[in-house]
Amino acid sequence: MSDQKSKIAFEGKIIRVVQKESPSGKIFEIATRPPGTRILIHDLKNDQILLSSEIRLDIGLDLRLPGGKVRDTNQEWDQIKDDKDLNKIIIEAAAKEVREEAGLEVKDLKIFTISPSGGPTIKWDMYYLVSNKFTDLGHQSLEEDEKIVTKWYPVPEVIKLCLSGQIKEGRTVAAILQYLYSIGKTSL
Repeated sequence: MSDQKSKIAFEGKIIRVVQKESPSGKIFEIATRPPGTRILIHDLKNDQILLSSEIRLDIGLDLRLPGGKVRDTNQEWDQIKDDKDLNKIIIEAAAKEVREEAGLEVKDLKIFTISPSGGPTIKWDMYYLVSNKFTDLGHQSLEEDEKIVTKWYPVPEVIKLCLSGQIKEGRTVAAILQYLYSIGKTSL
């Protein structure tokens, strides 16, 4: 589809809807938003993973890995998405989210996997990062409307939370299980 037949139909703070016209004249819509991060912090000594819980307007109680957006708006994302140091920018954004939400300073943070959006009409990638080294800062730095509680869970309990549907974000479940499989904590 030609970019000459594309237009922005809606531009919100984080959602942008682009309409593209096919050669036959049919209109397709693609919604985009800045990518997000989820950080899997694995305390190897105690074999525990940090999860956060937060009441969210869209789904109620959200049990998940700490994380957030790489940038707050599509305009901010547009400015950096082609940066040669994009991975470094993503790692810095993820570390910031962990400091704010969990009160931890993570070290050796690495991108583990990238989960692309769920289909051709929604573009929302999620970067999953892993850290096994961290320092407890002793306090969160939450935004005014955020109410986030973090808790360490033993790995077997995390697996049960994933398989029971208590962790609702499907791609986070997949990333957690993929990570645990890669380090020999679960098998097929």
